[in-house]
Amino acid sequence: MPGVDLKLIDGQGKEADEGVLWHRTPATTAGYLNLPQKTAESFTPDGWYISGDVFRRDREGAFHFVGRDDDMFVCGGENIHPGEVEGVLMSLQGIEQCCVVPLADEIKGQLPVAFVVRQAGSILTKEDIKQHALRNAPAYLHPRQVAFVEELPLAGPGKVDTKELKVRARDLWRERTANQGGKH
Repeated sequence: MPGVDLKLIDGQGKEADEGVLWHRTPATTAGYLNLPQKTAESFTPDGWYISGDVFRRDREGAFHFVGRDDDMFVCGGENIHPGEVEGVLMSLQGIEQCCVVPLADEIKGQLPVAFVVRQAGSILTKEDIKQHALRNAPAYLHPRQVAFVEELPLAGPGKVDTKELKVRARDLWRERTANQGGKH
């Protein structure tokens, strides 16, 4: 549309086909009311708004949401956006909901852990979920741990409590390593 500028900025500050969405429009506000620090972090001097949303641009020029910049974590040198892993998992028949959180790891930095709510009657196994991710996405995205839950905990209206799930992930990992004699 006329007067609407969009660009994706990667981690090195360069325009790319995947990165944080920056936009500039006549409708963009000049800043946050009474929040000068937040305004300085979110707006460039020449009027670009830095959304914090990560998108990928396809060959046809369409933008696809990947996740939030502040949700991203690194596993073995690869950037992982939980929303990207969740999208892969949700394409598997039998999953009602899922949420992916990072788990600290001495070797890889952080590992993806998936909490999955199965659809009624689903007999999916943890291995089914891992293999689906390995078949349909880069290997580094596959969840290293899968936990089935009856429901995802909420931190507010419709917002999954990722802090609670991160605690649960640490507990699952401790339990797993204790059962394996302290080995990963």
